[in-house]
Amino acid sequence: MAEGNNTTDDPPVVSDDVVFDPQTLDIARILRSLADEITEESMPLLKEIITKIAHESAHGRNYNVLADYMSRFVNVLGFSVRFSTSKTKEIFKILLVIWRQPTVARYVMQEVYKEDIDAAEKPFDPDKIPNAVKQLDDKAIKIFFKALQDGEEEVKTIRLMVVGMFGVGKTSLVNNLIKDFRDKNIIPSSTEGIDLHRCQVMEDGDWCLDTKHKSQKYKNRMESAFNKIPLNTNSATASTDDTDRIDGLSVQEEIDADVHDNQIETEPERMNNIRKYTEQHEKDEFVQNYLPLVQKKNDNKDESLKDSNVPLERIETEITVSVWDFAGQTLYYSTHQFFLNQRSIYLVLMDMTKSLHDKVEEFDGSGIWCGLVNECKYLDLFKFWLNAIHMYSGYKSTTGEIKHTVILVGTRKDQMAGNDQDKENTKNKYFNDALLSFERDSPVLYHIHEKIFLVNNLSPTDSDFAELREEIKRLSENQDYWGKDRYPLRWIHMEQSLDKMRDEGQQLVHMDNIEEVNLSKKHPLVLSKDELSVFLELQHRQGNILFFNTDELKHLVVLAPQWIIEVFKCFVTHIGRRKPIFQKDCEYYEKHAILKPHVIDEIMNNSPPYIKEYKDDVIKYMEHLNVMAKPKVSELNTCGHGKTDAMLDTNVELHDFHIVPCRLKIAPPPIDQFTSPDCKRFKRTPVLGFVFCEKFMPPSFFHRLVAVCIRAWPITTEKSEYRLYNGLAIFTIQPTYTLTIWYKDYIIYARIACCSNKHTSDIDFHLCQEVRHKLVQSLQDFVGHSVETPRTASAFDMYIQCPFMTKWAHNNGMLRVAQFNYQSEADCEACTRHSVERSEALKYWFKNELDLADKCDGHDLNKLAEDDNLKTAARVIGKEYWMLGVELGFSNAELNKMHADPACNNNVYEFVFKYLVKWRNTKAEKATLLNLNRAINAARLYYYAESTPVF
Repeated sequence: MAEGNNTTDDPPVVSDDVVFDPQTLDIARILRSLADEITEESMPLLKEIITKIAHESAHGRNYNVLADYMSRFVNVLGFSVRFSTSKTKEIFKILLVIWRQPTVARYVMQEVYKEDIDAAEKPFDPDKIPNAVKQLDDKAIKIFFKALQDGEEEVKTIRLMVVGMFGVGKTSLVNNLIKDFRDKNIIPSSTEGIDLHRCQVMEDGDWCLDTKHKSQKYKNRMESAFNKIPLNTNSATASTDDTDRIDGLSVQEEIDADVHDNQIETEPERMNNIRKYTEQHEKDEFVQNYLPLVQKKNDNKDESLKDSNVPLERIETEITVSVWDFAGQTLYYSTHQFFLNQRSIYLVLMDMTKSLHDKVEEFDGSGIWCGLVNECKYLDLFKFWLNAIHMYSGYKSTTGEIKHTVILVGTRKDQMAGNDQDKENTKNKYFNDALLSFERDSPVLYHIHEKIFLVNNLSPTDSDFAELREEIKRLSENQDYWGKDRYPLRWIHMEQSLDKMRDEGQQLVHMDNIEEVNLSKKHPLVLSKDELSVFLELQHRQGNILFFNTDELKHLVVLAPQWIIEVFKCFVTHIGRRKPIFQKDCEYYEKHAILKPHVIDEIMNNSPPYIKEYKDDVIKYMEHLNVMAKPKVSELNTCGHGKTDAMLDTNVELHDFHIVPCRLKIAPPPIDQFTSPDCKRFKRTPVLGFVFCEKFMPPSFFHRLVAVCIRAWPITTEKSEYRLYNGLAIFTIQPTYTLTIWYKDYIIYARIACCSNKHTSDIDFHLCQEVRHKLVQSLQDFVGHSVETPRTASAFDMYIQCPFMTKWAHNNGMLRVAQFNYQSEADCEACTRHSVERSEALKYWFKNELDLADKCDGHDLNKLAEDDNLKTAARVIGKEYWMLGVELGFSNAELNKMHADPACNNNVYEFVFKYLVKWRNTKAEKATLLNLNRAINAARLYYYAESTPVF
C-alpha cells in the first residue's frame, strides 16, 4: 500500500468465519474512495477491470487475462483519469493482491460492488463436455471447462483393439496393417500380454509408426487447433512502451515479479518474450513447435508449416491410431477389463479352418482360470469376446444408441477350400451361424458392423488390408465422440511429455516426476496441480495411462498400460528359476493360489528390472485391482451376535501371505454340500442371486468379489484346508456363521448358514443385510468401470431363490426381490407350483425392506399423486434416482433422452420431476402415491438408503 495508508495496528475483522487483515480492509476502503476521484463515465471501466481480475482469482487464473486487464488499466483508464504516479502504482498493487488472494477478491467484490462472484460463475456448456469428463465430480468438471476456455482441440484418435483366440493370426494381421512392419516382412511371434503400437494415418490411408513422426503429429494437432481460434481484436491489449512505467518499473516487470512467469505480457511484447523463452529452451521440441504457430496466428498467415525430416504432404494431419494386439491365451482374459472401453473399435478374429463346435485346447489348462470350461468350443470363445466387448465398452447399451464398433475378421483364407467366391460364402455362413447363437434382440448384435472381412495374412499386399484400414477409419468417424469431444489445447504439451518419458523407457513413474516435468514448462503450458490431476484422470479413462486417485496409488502413474499385464503375467505364469528351499511353497501356490512372502520375492527376482524395482508398488496395484488379497486372521474374529460387518473392517490383523483368486484351479467337492447345507444341522437363508441383466458376467467379477471377501472376513477352514475353490468360496463372517458365494454363467449366488446350537436363536438379519450391502457395493464398483454412473445399478438385478427348495438349482425358482414391493406374494414354478409369501422370501436378506413394504400396505395411499407429491419425491430421492425411473417403467433409452435436456442434465431435481410428471400422465388412475412409494422402495434396494416411507 502507499505510505500514509498503513493500518497495521487496527484489529482484524471477522466475517462469516473468515478473518480479514487490515490490508484487506484498506483495499476495500481505497476502492470505495476512488468513486470520488474519477468521473462517472470511467467508473464502470474500473469496476469491469477489478471484477474480471477478481473472477479469475477465484476461478482458475488465466494469466493472459491478468496481463490484458492490467494493460487496459494503465493504457486506457490511467490515460483518461490521469492518476498520479503514486496512485497508479497503488492501484496496480491492489490489483495484484486481488489476483493473488481469492479471499481478498471475494471480500472486495462483496463489500465494494455487492456482488457474489462465486454465485456469478459462468456456467459450462454440457455439449462441450466429453462423456468421460461428465463422469468426474463437479470440481473436476469446472477445472476442465476452465482449461477449455484458453483453447481447445478436436480429438481424432482411433483406438483399435485386435482380439481373438491364441494362434488365430492377430499379430500377423497387425503387421500387415502397419507399413513399417509390412515393409520389413517381420515374422511375428506369439503375443504375451498386449503389444501396443502408436501410428500416424498418412494421406494415402496407410499407417506408419509415429516414431519418426511424433514431432509432426503434435505440431499438426496444435496447428489445427490454432486455426480455429479467432484473432484477438480487443483494444484492451493496446501497446505499452517505455513511457508506461511506474517508478522505473514497467507494468510487465511488475506482473513478472509477482507471478514469476515470463510468459505474461501485453500483446506486442508477447512474441518477443516467446522468442527469448524458446531460445533459452532450444532443446524443448514442443516449445519450438509452439513458436511458429503463435507467429502464424498473430500474422494471420496461411503458410504451411514445414518439417525438414517429415514430408508434411504425406500426413493426415489430425488422425492417429493406437493398435492394441491382445494375447489370445485365456489366462489374460481377466485383465482385459482394464483396457476395453467405450472409445474403441474392435477387430474380432476367428480361424476359418476351425469349426465353431471344435474344442479349444490349451496346453497349460488355463481356460478354467477365466471361468471358461476346460474343453470350451470356439463358439464359446466367440461369444465370450463379443459379450466382454459389450460389457466393457457398450456404455450406450442401455440407451438404444449403440453404433457399430466391432468388425468380424476371418483368417487363414489361404487354407480354405474352393475359389474366392466359395471362401466368401463359407465365411458368411460361419459368422451367420455364430451370431445366430445370440438371442434375437441381444444388444450385442448392435455392435457388429455389417461388412465382414476375410484375409490371407501371408499376402500383405492384398487390397483387403487397405480396405480394412479404410473401414476402421469410417467406423471411427461415425462415432458420437469423433470430432465433437473437445479437450484443452494446453494439455497437448503434457501429453507429449508423457510420450517422451515412454520413449525413454519409463513405464511406472512417481507423481513428483510428472509434476516436475509440468512445472519445468512456462505459461501457458503449465497446469495447476488440480488440473494436472484431472488431465491424468482423463488420460486413464481413455486408456492411455493407468492412474488411480487413491491414497495408496495416487503418487504413481503407469505410463505404459502393458506394464500391468507384465506384472499380472509374473503372478499367473509358472515361476521360472526356483530355489530348492522354496520348491514346496511354489508348488503350493500353483495348487492353492496361496502366495507367501518369499515366493513373492522369488517372482520379483525373476521379473524384468522395470518390475523388480517397484516391488512394493506392484503389490499395491495387484491389491487395488483385486488380483490378490491378504486374508484376515481367523483367531481374531471374536465378534458375538449383533456385531455387524462394519466392526470387522477395522483394527484387524491380516495373514502375512496373499491369495490370488483367479489362480484357484481346484473344483469344489460335490457342490450341494456347500450350496445347500443340511437343514437339520444348519439354519440357512434362502439363496440370494445377483443376475446380470444382459446374460453375461465376466468371470473376473467373481474373482474380484472373492478378493473383497478375503479382506473382509476370515476364510473358512476344514481339516486345515481353506474352503476356496474355482468358482466357490466360504467365509466365516461371525462365530457359527458362514457366507458361501459361488457363480455359474451370469449369476453370482450367496447364502448364509448358521450352525448355532441355541434352539431359540435365529439368523441375525442385521448381519445378512450388512453382508448384502458389501456384495452389492462391490459389484457396482466393478460394473462402474464400464457402465456410467448413475446407471450402474441397472447392470444386475437381485433375486431370491424359493426358500422351500431343498437343493440349489441354477437359475431355477428365482423370484425378483423388487417385485415383492408391489405384491405380497409370488408364484414359484420350480417346485410343485405354489406361492411364496413376502415374509418368507425377504425376512433375512431384506428385513428392513420387508418392514417398509408392510408399512406401505398398511397406509391409505391410493389417492392420485399431485404436483406437491412429485416435488417431494424429486427433492428427497438420493443416488437411487435413476433406478426409480427404471422401476416406474421407463427404459434407459427414454431416461437418457430426458436427461439430455439442458434443464435436467446437471439438475437431479428437474430430471426426476420431469419423468415423474410423464409417469403420472401416462399411468393416469394408476399414478397413485402407493405405487410411487413402492417404486421408490424398490429403487432403494440397490443402495443403503434409509428405509422410511416417503409419504
